[in-house]
Amino acid sequence: MSPLRNAMPTPLRISPLQFLLLIQLEASPKYGYEMLKSIKEAFEGVWEPKTGTLYPALKSLERRDLIEPLERDGVDFYKITEKGHRFLEQIGSHQESSAKFSARFLTVLIKWISPELKKKIISSFSWMAGDDTNMFGNIMGFFDEGVDRDTRLLFLKGMHRKMSKRLDDLDKSIAELETKS
Repeated sequence: MSPLRNAMPTPLRISPLQFLLLIQLEASPKYGYEMLKSIKEAFEGVWEPKTGTLYPALKSLERRDLIEPLERDGVDFYKITEKGHRFLEQIGSHQESSAKFSARFLTVLIKWISPELKKKIISSFSWMAGDDTNMFGNIMGFFDEGVDRDTRLLFLKGMHRKMSKRLDDLDKSIAELETKS
């Protein structure tokens, strides 16, 4: 079960796909294929949900009254309901517990995994060292609009402290490994 599901209030659990659909509908009504295409483009080939998963996800959101269908020029569109808007607001309050769960899950995973499996996992992630993937940079998208200066500054300074500490830890690990060879 995904951390997102665990952080949701029990009666309103949703999948990551459903979450992405709700977020798209928050901006404006859309039709299913339009949302599917947006997701495929945004994930750049890393994830390509199919129509066979999209429409059941939409129907599930509709049964929960988080979205509702409407017809425009013979095309079925979906729009978010007031209940859907309230649900998205609730998600914000659950992100801290979701992030803590994800961090703790990774910590436990690393602790319990065998050395052989760790080696395989590290090898599979080695692409990140040469790739231009910015794992933390996407967080900056939250600051595009609607966030006041003081909140942004407080968050960015906190992130800077944490990242500086992590970089110091990386430097120490590299130095230790280089002196051992």
